[in-house]
Amino acid sequence: MSKQINNTKAGLYYRLSQEDERSGESLSIENQKLIVEKFARENGFEIVDEYVDDGYSGTNFNRPGVQRMFEDAKSGRINAIIVKDMSRFGRNYIEVGQYTDYIFPTYNIRFIAVSDNHDSAKDETGGINMLPVVNVFNEWHAASTSKKLREVFEANAKAGKYKAGEAPYGYVKSEDEFRLPVRDEPAASTVLRMFEMRASGISPQQIANTLNDEGILPPADYKEQKFGFVNTRKSRHLWSCSVVNQVLKNPTYLGHLVQQRTTTVSYKNKTRRKKDPDEMVTIYNTHEAIVSQDLWDKCREMEKSVSRGKYMRDGVIQPLSGLVVCADCGAKLYVGWNNTRHERGGPRTQYRQNYNCVTYAKFGKRACTSHYISIKLLDQIVLADIRDKIQTVRFNEKAAREDFLRRSEQNQETVTSADRRKITQGKKRLDELDRLIAAAYEDKVIGRIPEEICVNLLTKYQEEKLALKGEIAEAETRIADAEKNRADVEEFIRRLKAYGDPTELTREMCMELIEFVTVDKCPGRYSKDPREIHIYYKLLDKRAAEENRGKPTKTCADN
Repeated sequence: MSKQINNTKAGLYYRLSQEDERSGESLSIENQKLIVEKFARENGFEIVDEYVDDGYSGTNFNRPGVQRMFEDAKSGRINAIIVKDMSRFGRNYIEVGQYTDYIFPTYNIRFIAVSDNHDSAKDETGGINMLPVVNVFNEWHAASTSKKLREVFEANAKAGKYKAGEAPYGYVKSEDEFRLPVRDEPAASTVLRMFEMRASGISPQQIANTLNDEGILPPADYKEQKFGFVNTRKSRHLWSCSVVNQVLKNPTYLGHLVQQRTTTVSYKNKTRRKKDPDEMVTIYNTHEAIVSQDLWDKCREMEKSVSRGKYMRDGVIQPLSGLVVCADCGAKLYVGWNNTRHERGGPRTQYRQNYNCVTYAKFGKRACTSHYISIKLLDQIVLADIRDKIQTVRFNEKAAREDFLRRSEQNQETVTSADRRKITQGKKRLDELDRLIAAAYEDKVIGRIPEEICVNLLTKYQEEKLALKGEIAEAETRIADAEKNRADVEEFIRRLKAYGDPTELTREMCMELIEFVTVDKCPGRYSKDPREIHIYYKLLDKRAAEENRGKPTKTCADN
């Protein structure tokens, strides 16, 4: 297609990014307009329209001004585009080159960059030969600016400056230089209550339902009502499960600043990705905490639990709902209802809640057997076992601790003592081997021993060193595990003590103490066979629970 020199219908384009604003008046929209308009009038162009992108990066071509200008060019409304310089049109040299070398010529669009002395209709201009270099330089500038800004943001985060656009629900930003979160009531009390509800085993969806039923405003509506922040997002003006989870997973409520949590793929690709925890910038104890570390840890424990719980007709979750497992097929036992009668032949007016195997309910005897058990009966059995452990701790805590340690399937004292000796002796031998290796080198250098003997000695010493290092590492791992087991036992005892003398089984108690419960098959109405019910406790039965979770099982820790 031949070029058309007399292109007079011009569109004038201006762009200013947030980074360019720091360069001062020279890159302002007003300055660009003066230069480009002057050029257009002096060269006889008819100015049809002006296109402005204010606050947009040059690496992104999905700008409203650029898109509208290009649509006008394709429709013939304009047939010339004038910019102050190439960097105003874009800083991605590949896309800029695609426009200047292919798209604009295809539509017979004349492109002019005033300061770069580039005019696509005049091959003799000096700017033509330098255009690829100018585009590469512009992109380098964009990459350099992006890198500098990232460094500034990271430095501010490491200095403890809170740079989020707004504080999370329950906080407001202070007025000082660091703009740290400051507790905001009544939202802060609502946040604390949400964490307490979650720690007690209530699901995020039920927390949202409760807040909605009580008419508590969700974060966006609360901030709009109290502070006048306009909510521009599409909203149903209700709490949702996702909003509740955002609150429950925000570490700011612990009193710590965790910043730089996300980043863009590159300065060209603005898609955001979450950073690994070790890449984030964390500053501890910077402001008043709303939740304690203990409460936070309980909520994280709830997330890992096998139980999600099912709400009954009255809106209540049974204490063991989601924690009861079939001992034969490994499926969970679901909550069901049985009709019963007051007397023979009477109306079925009474209902009894029970657990039964999901597999048996779906596929019958070909897949599993009945594991029917009354909810009331199972609750009584579990409560009795918990009360028994509490009484044991109360009357002889030392004996209870030793029993719990044995239950964790490790003889702590024997293993730890043997391993500590192995570590001490092993490290002593490593030092001795280092001296022997140095001596062998020295003897070889001064000619006391032949080279062949020296090589054999060094090989032997090195092999022994490698073997010792492996044994020491294994022993250190076992000691760390043993210490962790002791800490878990102490935490389990603390939890038992916290419940005092319970008279009923609660959801919170089950979620805090129990990993899950396995129930053996129903023995039948007239059978006298014993029925096995095994209780796996958190912190005590970790290994047994991992071995038996989701698998047919007949063995476990004692019940």
